[in-house]
Amino acid sequence: MTGSFDLIVVGGGRAANLALAACKSGLKTALVERHKLGGTCPNRGCVPSKLLIGFAEAACHVREVDRHFIDAQIRKIDAAAAFRSVNEYVGEVDGRYEGRLQQAGVDLIRGEAAFVGYKKLAIGNREIESNRIVIATGSHPTPALFSELPVWTSDALFPLNEAPPKSLLVIGGGFIGCEMSAFFAGVGVETHLFARGGRLLGREDGEIEKVFQSEFEKEVHTHCHASLVDLQWDGSVFTATFDVHGEREVFKAERVLFAIGRRPNTAELQLENTGLETNGKGFIPVDEHLQTVVEGIFAAGDVNGRYMLQHATSFEVNYLRRKFLKGNSDPIDDRLIAHAVFTHPEVASVGLTEEELKESGTSYVSVFEDWLASARAMAMRIEYPRIKLLVSPKDYSILGCHLVGPESCTLLHQVLAVMHLKNDVRELADMIYIHPGLNECILAAAVKAIGKVSESG
Repeated sequence: MTGSFDLIVVGGGRAANLALAACKSGLKTALVERHKLGGTCPNRGCVPSKLLIGFAEAACHVREVDRHFIDAQIRKIDAAAAFRSVNEYVGEVDGRYEGRLQQAGVDLIRGEAAFVGYKKLAIGNREIESNRIVIATGSHPTPALFSELPVWTSDALFPLNEAPPKSLLVIGGGFIGCEMSAFFAGVGVETHLFARGGRLLGREDGEIEKVFQSEFEKEVHTHCHASLVDLQWDGSVFTATFDVHGEREVFKAERVLFAIGRRPNTAELQLENTGLETNGKGFIPVDEHLQTVVEGIFAAGDVNGRYMLQHATSFEVNYLRRKFLKGNSDPIDDRLIAHAVFTHPEVASVGLTEEELKESGTSYVSVFEDWLASARAMAMRIEYPRIKLLVSPKDYSILGCHLVGPESCTLLHQVLAVMHLKNDVRELADMIYIHPGLNECILAAAVKAIGKVSESG
């Protein structure tokens, strides 16, 4: 028997909020989810990882407090208790979502969805159809090498129902690998991170990344130009052989975590039955309205490959809510998708890097400044924090802003607001800043950028 709906949402992550809003607006709505409601972010990604990093940050503060002439020591770090605390949060996510969906009247269907016809889906023995379908099935970790061994991916960490290891090898130098390495190292686990390239965080501006890596390596043993050659497991210890700068090196650890990227969840959807095709990487292409090549079928979040970030997914879902329920017909405007890496140190970025500007032949002026214009920054007694502003000499528009240092994500939002409302670096200079707040580093950089633009003209 086939059920007909006004809207079908496939994937119960951030898109569950779209199903809720649609149902409350009077649309007959179905939501299909094969695993836990809430998606990757609250169950296996952003939220639990940041909760863990909070414990590591607290430990790092104690270890570094001697720079304030305070003698302190850590007598014990109970990493297992930290995981238990995070596990409690993770264990409640699915139930909270289910309660909200049921209360709103959404038809929640648990199971694997596959297209069996034009705009028709099968979930087990049940078939449903709609002229409007949103695919928001998210992504999963790229399968680990040596997956026949008990290696971890990020999905395996939450909930972690075993004692945290005493030693860990992390394969992958992107933001997931760096964030997880920062946590484990921060709570006292001997942690080695291996990156195939010559640097970590390959998407960041080069000058910012250089500062980041210099500080990061103080907590995490970092190995660049490292390729895994072999991995053995004897039942208690992993033995890993790497090619590092052309030389074979052997490392041993209790656990190995692979963080080598993510892939879209599209393989099981049988998209060919509704006229859809994925690109070479498995993503579903969409237009500026998030619509696929099939009218009435949309794709949001990681599955469309535009930005694999939770806040970008939320923005896309909210765009579809306005489109479906408010009649908004404008194309999506998400030019200013920023991101942050919540490690020690923290990194935040929006817009283009200097490398990207050079590659495109775009003219720019660059300012790379420390934060010491702020007494609050001076009070931290650390010298590494930096801000980088990239500004157009033609019209003073901000082309990119990149920060490394404490609360970088929070600071970046001031620049984001200006870029969104009136993208002119002079607006940053004209603001009245609370003295002596951290934000004064933005003022100093803006003033210097304005001077450089004036000189270039």
